[in-house]
Amino acid sequence: MIVIDIKTSLIAFGACTMAAGCSVLSPQPDRSRFFILTPVSDSAGMAAKPASTIPDSQLTIGVGPISFPDYLRRLAVVTRVAPNQIDLSDERRWAEPLDKNFTRVLAENLATLLDTQRIEKYPWAIRTRVDYEIEIDVQRFETTSDGQAQLVASWIVRDGPSSKILYASRTSAEAPAGADETSASSALSSDLATLSKDIASRVTELSQHRTTRNPESNATSAPARDGFHADKS
Repeated sequence: MIVIDIKTSLIAFGACTMAAGCSVLSPQPDRSRFFILTPVSDSAGMAAKPASTIPDSQLTIGVGPISFPDYLRRLAVVTRVAPNQIDLSDERRWAEPLDKNFTRVLAENLATLLDTQRIEKYPWAIRTRVDYEIEIDVQRFETTSDGQAQLVASWIVRDGPSSKILYASRTSAEAPAGADETSASSALSSDLATLSKDIASRVTELSQHRTTRNPESNATSAPARDGFHADKS
């Protein structure tokens, strides 16, 4: 009979499924791979320092605020495949939100490059006195379909006591990302190291200029640079 044939077929299908050890409804293995940005090493940081180091190695640096594009505030690794199109990976993920990882590694880089452990992340306590404030606006921080890691960020250095802008600049960095799994995070870490070195170099110069003008106090505000005189809004 037809009913018997259907029942027999279902039994046979179940037996085959059990023999295979899996079914079409079984949970699929999680193939996610997790990545992080890495800071510059102490040796690399020492090598990157200017010949004339900061007179006062105990500067207090305020890092932030750092603005990040919303499309990058996620765990999925982003690849730009066209000027107005991005791809979100289903398997490659950041181990922590990229903006938080970026901020943490930048702070570590500046601590190494400026030889100070006095790094305050925004927002810091109102009573905390910082010598310089670093504000960053990140526009691009991603890999591209042709195998490049790109960082584009505008940044300013403010005098801590007065909040006056001392210097403003823009960093564009690009590093090749290889074919291996960790190459993208390594290349982006290299781009972030370039930004960190640009900022550290400018802070070093400003600190030297400040000390030259007033060797008895490192708290005197340095003169504004590049025509920027606006107060912090």
